[in-house]
Amino acid sequence: MAQQTVSGTVTNEAGQGLPGVNVVEKGTSHGTSTDKDGKYSLTVGRQATLVFSYIGYVRQEIAVGGRSTLSVQLTADEQSLSEVVVVGYGTQKKSSLTGAVSSVAPKDLRALPVISPTQALQGRVPGVSVTNNSSPGSEPVVRIRGVGSISLNPNPLYVIDGVPSGGLNNLDPKDIESLEVLKDASAAAIYGSRAANGVILITTKKGATNGKLTVNVDAYYGSQSAWRKLDLLNRDQYIRYGTALLTASGQPVPGRFNNLNTPIYDGATQTFAQTDTDWQDVMFRAAPITDNQISISGGNAVSRVYTSVGYFKQDGIMPFTNYNRQSFRINSDHKISKFLTIGQTLLAATDFRRLERDGGGRSLVMNTMRMIPYWPVRDPTKIGGFSTTAQGLDATDPENPLRIAEQEMQFKTDRGVKLLGTIFAEVRFTDFLRYRFNFGGDFAYSRYNGFDPIYNDGNRSRLIAGVNENRSEYFSTVLTNQLTFEKTFGKHYVNATAVAEQQNSTSRNISASGQRPDNNIRVIQGVSNPNGSSSLNENSLISYVGRLNYEFGGRYLLSGSIRRDGSSKFAPGRKWGTFPAVSAGWRISEESFMKNVRAISELKLRGSYGQTGYNAIGDYDWQPLIQANATIYPFGNQTQQGSFFNRLGNSNLSWEVTTMSNIGLDASLLNNKITVSAEVYNRQTDGLLLSVPLPESMGYSVSPLANVGSMRNRGFELSTGYNHSGKNFTWNLTGMFDMTRNKVLSLATPNATINAGSNADFGGSDITRTQAGYPIQSFFGWMVDGIFQSREEIQQYNAKAGPSGFYQNDKTSPGDIRFRDLNGDGKIDASDRTFLGSFIPKFSYGLNWSGNYKNFDFTLFFQGVQGNKIYNGTKVIGQGMLRLFNASTDVLRAWTPQNTDTNVPRAVSGDPNQNTRTSDRFLEDGSYLRLKNFSIGYTIPATAIGKLTGNVVSRTRVYVSSQNLLTLTKYTGFDPEVASRNYGLLTNGIDYAQYPQARTIMAGINLSF
Repeated sequence: MAQQTVSGTVTNEAGQGLPGVNVVEKGTSHGTSTDKDGKYSLTVGRQATLVFSYIGYVRQEIAVGGRSTLSVQLTADEQSLSEVVVVGYGTQKKSSLTGAVSSVAPKDLRALPVISPTQALQGRVPGVSVTNNSSPGSEPVVRIRGVGSISLNPNPLYVIDGVPSGGLNNLDPKDIESLEVLKDASAAAIYGSRAANGVILITTKKGATNGKLTVNVDAYYGSQSAWRKLDLLNRDQYIRYGTALLTASGQPVPGRFNNLNTPIYDGATQTFAQTDTDWQDVMFRAAPITDNQISISGGNAVSRVYTSVGYFKQDGIMPFTNYNRQSFRINSDHKISKFLTIGQTLLAATDFRRLERDGGGRSLVMNTMRMIPYWPVRDPTKIGGFSTTAQGLDATDPENPLRIAEQEMQFKTDRGVKLLGTIFAEVRFTDFLRYRFNFGGDFAYSRYNGFDPIYNDGNRSRLIAGVNENRSEYFSTVLTNQLTFEKTFGKHYVNATAVAEQQNSTSRNISASGQRPDNNIRVIQGVSNPNGSSSLNENSLISYVGRLNYEFGGRYLLSGSIRRDGSSKFAPGRKWGTFPAVSAGWRISEESFMKNVRAISELKLRGSYGQTGYNAIGDYDWQPLIQANATIYPFGNQTQQGSFFNRLGNSNLSWEVTTMSNIGLDASLLNNKITVSAEVYNRQTDGLLLSVPLPESMGYSVSPLANVGSMRNRGFELSTGYNHSGKNFTWNLTGMFDMTRNKVLSLATPNATINAGSNADFGGSDITRTQAGYPIQSFFGWMVDGIFQSREEIQQYNAKAGPSGFYQNDKTSPGDIRFRDLNGDGKIDASDRTFLGSFIPKFSYGLNWSGNYKNFDFTLFFQGVQGNKIYNGTKVIGQGMLRLFNASTDVLRAWTPQNTDTNVPRAVSGDPNQNTRTSDRFLEDGSYLRLKNFSIGYTIPATAIGKLTGNVVSRTRVYVSSQNLLTLTKYTGFDPEVASRNYGLLTNGIDYAQYPQARTIMAGINLSF
């Protein structure tokens, strides 16, 4: 057989040469390894097939085909890379894990154009619910294994390079080396009093050790747009609808309806009759998004460094909503001697954002829906440049949404500075004993500037401009001393960790406000009627941690941990809490009776039990509350400002404690080609902190906190994977599925209820109720039983209420909704309300398919939820017909004597029958399936790009990508991904016409030098 010499370079995805790659002629033992630059040379047959294999990378087989040069780019094998995972205060082999820990690959964190890595978790990790919320810069709502608290924000604990930190908007996802989610108590209990709602561990990148310096450039630019708009009334439809609405209630029809041939403002040539404004076109826009980063990585076996600088900018799809971030990172570590290593991490970032602000308590979307269609967008004759309808002449009182954006939002900005860093020293006394000292600091500064300009739109006005400024500063330090013993004795492996840690936190806030006579100056200096206030909060947490991991023969696994936390937030005698956990595992695949079962690569059964706490109360909540300078006391013949106790203290206040048990099964089949991991868990939280109402006669207006409630979450999680490696086509398919069932077990009293969600624009009734025996904040209201078709039918139902009563009320007429009498007393009142459903999905899922075909790569990622309910507030606005505003075209189907086959009640202003009360009329299926990401990329061959650039550029990849390209849902609002307006804890899943998610199309490039 003819022989020839084949040579080339083997690189990773960043274009860096990989030393030590095995290059073997298939079917033989004949082979070689790449040198320090990733180069190889091997003499083989012309028709030979070369096999390239390297730990942590997907194996590739490529036919020589007579070529003399054959360069290969290996892609990371996520299965192999996850063999070692980060856990609290250390790392652990995945095969040795006995707790519920999920890892997210760095490439998945980079796949979406998102601000925060938490947004990229959506649909990736079973048991982790991520719901995007509002405009750019708003943090998503993240829940791990259900909702763990009623009155405290149940967010997980974020730990970045060993430092507990707040939100992740300042962290560039491209700087992340690994991200782990600790879900059960055995994994999270090591973080004690802050871990009840799960822990997300993030480790940022370190430099390379191959002796080379690599520069990477990553950039993309895209355009965002609203993926759905609603059908709203045009000018002629609005006039027809408004006439019917007001006539039915006996109100006069606006004079303008019959006099549209007048100028839209004085001096204009355009008339109202010539105006038909689509306010959705006015308010929804194509908005750019871009992200750019340059990173440098390099080093050797002694010292290494990673540094990056990045710029992210996202404009919202509605005016004057945007976010941008500038970030800088430098991480380094240095081996000073055989026994001493030192290092540091540092993030410095600034950001700027304009959030959506309510106008008159109403969202931009709500104002967009309500604004009448024959009104002009601008009016240069008015102070501020906008006009709105005159009450009674055109509509009730809609707001021009563009005026809200330009005057109520444009000058309200948030600016922030973030510094997050660590320094560490590790001393290795022996090969089995090491000590690590870590000092971490987290500094955050934010400044809010607000300006409310003078304006007059003909209906509303502001005669004096308002200026306000808030500045807040947060600084936290963490000192960690850690001693680790790790040794193998024959078949026995022992890892013991002891930690002593202290965290001190200080937050300061100062705010000032005043008024100005014009719109020219927007600073506090020189204001009239100045006001100011300030605050200072401090807390400390001292912790002692112990953990022991034991393995016998790689088959039997045992782990135990205990954490003792002392917090300044609680009263003397209640400051300390203890949080233990234990777990065990059995690697069945390592038993001798499994050795001949070659189809099973790994089979492990594991279980855990433990407790975690939650201490996210205020720094001084256990103490009596004094309302300072808030009342007047007479002393003699004079009055003086005075203070009074406004809330009782509670010296018995303690942590919310979560007890969790977990059983898991991990399996890998066919040489790790197929992977399966399943979990079943039970999570119960006791001592829920709730406000306990007191009799008004006691004289306290604020209810004290007490540990009086309990709640349970149960669930099932499944993640699966399939890896295929071919000659030219390599791909992997991963999926996740989870289901959670929540139940409130007890509140302050057996019959206690907590109601939430009431809003006059959305019917005026409570929308959710939290009550023992039901899921937290279940939707609660009346049930629709049809529409009254005649006066006789109404009289028949009134007869059930008795001779002097009414089934609903005395104003009920044909065309009104008939509600169901659930208690059978013959009348509709508050006692006929019932539980209607939950915002919690019956299950959630995600499916990701990605691969490489020669130099092409692709990703297809679906994400969805099923079985959750959404209270559709946009439907209340669109077809509620409370008063005269613009509406959806649904109102054209309203009941009339000639149109009785409809589910839309009669059009009548004032809603005399309370058709818009909270009911299942507005409750919709919130299930959706979304194509979250679809991308296609092409990597230019290394030899071609090397020749073209004189070997300056080692890798070039270009790609196009789309996000939210397709959404399948029965939900009729703007977007089925509904979190919670203003992060209300008991209003999740209520769509108060919230800011919708955007569809994004973008193109990007990755360069390596």
